[in-house]
Amino acid sequence: MGVNTAAIRAFQNGLVAVSGYGVTNPTLPTNGTTTLNAAIYTEVGAITSDGITEATSQDTNDIFMWQGNALAASLPGDYTKTFQFAAMETSLVTLGLQFPGSTITQTAEGVTVAEKPPVRDPRTWILHGLDGTKGQRIVIPLGQISERGDVVWSSQDVTVYQWTVKCFIDGSGNVAYRYFVDSALALP
Repeated sequence: MGVNTAAIRAFQNGLVAVSGYGVTNPTLPTNGTTTLNAAIYTEVGAITSDGITEATSQDTNDIFMWQGNALAASLPGDYTKTFQFAAMETSLVTLGLQFPGSTITQTAEGVTVAEKPPVRDPRTWILHGLDGTKGQRIVIPLGQISERGDVVWSSQDVTVYQWTVKCFIDGSGNVAYRYFVDSALALP
């Protein structure tokens, strides 16, 4: 079997977009190329050079039989899918994601945040990576920020909002929909 370096991906550009607070059942993108509906989805802005990290965790429950204490089956258990990234921009979108349930008010000089403990804030998320003309779009129909990293003020680096988005199953039992834009993978 030969090596095909053209099939190696380095996603060096892209976006993270999210549906608005309280938007239920938004129309999901069904391919990797259609422009996102700006009335539903808003980009979170610049993402740090670390990009997006996807993590999958699944427990198994090993079942042993009496005869020989041998392994008879390994049943799938708890499953979790997460995506982690850090947003570099401070905007109404990122502030709304950082402080869900808080009162965010635009003023003549900027914004005020009356911060409250975070509330449940499930939304639809769109992650899109580009490698030249090739791309991958991941649509998370129901995801929520489950972890917020430290927000550091420093003269050595920019302030970022680091989040982990945890995926939940939708009505079809899916945690994500993936669309690969690559002519080498397309139907002949």
